[in-house]
Amino acid sequence: MARLAQRGFVFELKVDGIRALAEVDAPAGKVALWSRNGLSLDRRYPELVSALASIDGLDAVLDTEISVAGPDGLPSWELTLQRTQQFVPSARLLREAPGHLYVFDVLQLNGDDLTGKPFAERRALLEELAAGFPSNVSLTPLSEELDPLWDFVVANQLEGVVAKRTTSAYRAGRSPNWLKFKAVHSVSCLVGGVDYAPDLPSEPRSLHLFLVDDDGELVPVGKASAGVAPAMKKQIKAGLKQAPLIVEVEYGEVTATTTLRHPVVRRVRTDLDVLDCSISQLR
Repeated sequence: MARLAQRGFVFELKVDGIRALAEVDAPAGKVALWSRNGLSLDRRYPELVSALASIDGLDAVLDTEISVAGPDGLPSWELTLQRTQQFVPSARLLREAPGHLYVFDVLQLNGDDLTGKPFAERRALLEELAAGFPSNVSLTPLSEELDPLWDFVVANQLEGVVAKRTTSAYRAGRSPNWLKFKAVHSVSCLVGGVDYAPDLPSEPRSLHLFLVDDDGELVPVGKASAGVAPAMKKQIKAGLKQAPLIVEVEYGEVTATTTLRHPVVRRVRTDLDVLDCSISQLR
């Protein structure tokens, strides 16, 4: 991944939030926030609509990510999801869980289509616009060097990094010019339960994952699909008959309720015991 810098890529923080297209015509007093599937987010995030409308003279279409910060000030998927589920947020929710808009691209500016322009040029225009952004609107962090940004992502258990070729035009969907790299974390978990497929009672469908806290108590940390490769599934079935079954799980992040996000079983660990499944792994 580090060699991408030599191939004309820069590196942008991947904010774990809600993708939103922002259509702003501040002179006319018109602002609209749309989700990826065309859902209006205006009433869910009225403070962001007001923030965009306050930017003097802005007439643009922006590609953005909406996020709510956790206690550490960093984007929290859990809080963002809770906030987005409220169609009309209460005054308390607006006060305690305000949204933040991270802008990472500009598609149109003052009526001009910029999608064919190189990313470096679009980013430069965004940096000029950012001088007039209110406090709850900002650009996503961008770096020409990968290591400092990647170290920050790993240290704070954030989602990952997007590598973008500076000469690339804007294209919807997947592109070899925009490459996403997730920061993968792993943990050894104790399987404390299993859900079976209704039509195949002998086939495990999902595994209940647990860690052991400092008092020796089991802490549930979520479920992971058991729909893995045949060889591993055979190991899982054997392990369920001869407890304890311990699996190595990759995950995206840990929520405030100590639940693993996007857990994926990678292998069965026959070389570990229950005490190796300590919750201290998450620290």
